Amino acid sequence: MRGGTRSRTVRTAIVAVAVSALAAGLVTLTGCSSDGSGGSGGGPPAALLALPADLDAEAVGGGKQPAFEPSDVHLAVGRTVGMDVRVAPLPHGWRLVDGGDTAPLRRDADSKQSTCPPKTAGCGHTVRQSWTATAAGSTTLTWRYVDFATCKEAQNPASCRTLASKEVRVTVG
Repeated sequence: MRGGTRSRTVRTAIVAVAVSALAAGLVTLTGCSSDGSGGSGGGPPAALLALPADLDAEAVGGGKQPAFEPSDVHLAVGRTVGMDVRVAPLPHGWRLVDGGDTAPLRRDADSKQSTCPPKTAGCGHTVRQSWTATAAGSTTLTWRYVDFATCKEAQNPASCRTLASKEVRVTVG
């Protein structure tokens, strides 16, 4: 194997491990710089996470892999945290069930990050949910991967059977 190919393979492996660790909540993200980017002005969030893939969440729910560890995010006031959530017409899916304390964080408008071509059966898209740090403090955001067939109340993920969950602990200050 030539040096360039081996180097590229190693870099690819490192990126794959980093993405897996982030998705599993093994990486702590920080957003404490004050350069102005990553605030609510349309730039990228200071901390950006993505919920584990649907298949990973189903494996957790079926007892085939360990539960998802909580993630810790540290933000300065004015910075944002974003969570990319895949939304698809499936019998299971991720739903925010606890938006945390509104004193340290303000929920911003969701934004579509990807879309499906028209009339594409079963296609999902990614929505970025985001919060802006408004005051010192801490809170926890909680998502559950739920079975929609078990929901007792429409539009209430808290009434559905939980297959997996993911917490993000946010500290502002």
